[in-house]
Amino acid sequence: MNVRMLAVLLLFSLGLGAQQTAEAPAAKDARARALRLATWNLYNLFDHVDEPDRPDEGTPPKNRFDVAETARMISALNADVLGVEEVENRRVLEALNRELPKPYPYVELLEGNDHRGIDVGILSRFPIVEACSHRLRPLDDMHRFARDFPVFRIRLAKGEEIGVGVVHFKSKRGKKKVSDAWRRAEAEGARRVLAEIRAREPKLPLIVMGDFNDTRDATTLAPLMTWLRDQTAKIPVEQRVTFPRGKKGEQIDFILTTPDWKAIAAGIVVNPDSPSDHRPVWADFPLDFDLARPAVPMVMRGFNAPPVPRIDAHELEKLRARLLQSVMLVGTVTAVHRSRSGRSATLNFDADYRKAAVAYVPALAMARFPNLDTLVGKKVIIESPVSLYKGQPQVTLTRPKQLRVLP
Repeated sequence: MNVRMLAVLLLFSLGLGAQQTAEAPAAKDARARALRLATWNLYNLFDHVDEPDRPDEGTPPKNRFDVAETARMISALNADVLGVEEVENRRVLEALNRELPKPYPYVELLEGNDHRGIDVGILSRFPIVEACSHRLRPLDDMHRFARDFPVFRIRLAKGEEIGVGVVHFKSKRGKKKVSDAWRRAEAEGARRVLAEIRAREPKLPLIVMGDFNDTRDATTLAPLMTWLRDQTAKIPVEQRVTFPRGKKGEQIDFILTTPDWKAIAAGIVVNPDSPSDHRPVWADFPLDFDLARPAVPMVMRGFNAPPVPRIDAHELEKLRARLLQSVMLVGTVTAVHRSRSGRSATLNFDADYRKAAVAYVPALAMARFPNLDTLVGKKVIIESPVSLYKGQPQVTLTRPKQLRVLP
């Protein structure tokens, strides 16, 4: 069961973090003897189905342009094993996988505890022979994993397997003392799970990757950071940003492994056109056996979606009937309102905002719309799925391709 590692010099790709690209470089070693692991928080990958038992009506599915860019970035990342976070269900993850030129042959997602329904999952070029959920495991008297801590057993070759745990720890929303205690309990719980596996199989390599929602030096993550090896630690500190919010941003996404593993390269992918508020993280690991990757035919895919109806911004009932479905919203912009922080904006289509739908521009897309104020008084058409905000129909603008000014 042991994956034997070559004794090689630890080399890291130092320039990737500064590149304005969605590409991750090919492994320096021959691909047959290098394994690429990666993790990416996909930022609200939701489907078009309104689940009656979950409050998903306020989270719009990605528009077709964001889906295309997500698929392009995953394809360019070229990971053998990719852990993903913020995915609503297996159905939407499989749908995204089908948009890849080379779909992953193995896709898995286990439903977790999150009240919105965001889960963690995995895509793999190699067989997933076991998937073990820990969502019901008590961490202490008050906590369970906010989502889950599934551990996937992946068979790389005959007699060669690894264990991969994917995390999405509790966010920092709410009271700091409460969220800190929850993340600390999750880190301690994850360590106990891994220690139990290690006790049974001391030579099985273990990896934990995902969105830890805290920084490397945080006391909340100490149970894992003091035991496991952070494979991104050698990247220059100014480039170690996976959550670029605020002036500098911070690294809260990691790939951690048991100490017997050392990467030959690692990086953080920077792409200003990214559809996510997180950046992908990757690491390449040398092996002393050849990887026989399954042959996957190249598939050229397009977005053959059904016709999208054109609906006026004032037709609120028609828009509600299209909840989570795509529409062509038509209206004349009456005002542009920015949030207090200036990080997001809303386009109104009536002097009384209650009489028409609105268009929301989230923080991650604001830089793509530098001239929003010039839209006031102009008739526009916006292609987007419909969501609800406080009961009001809303479309979301993340890409200029969605917006067209009408004559």
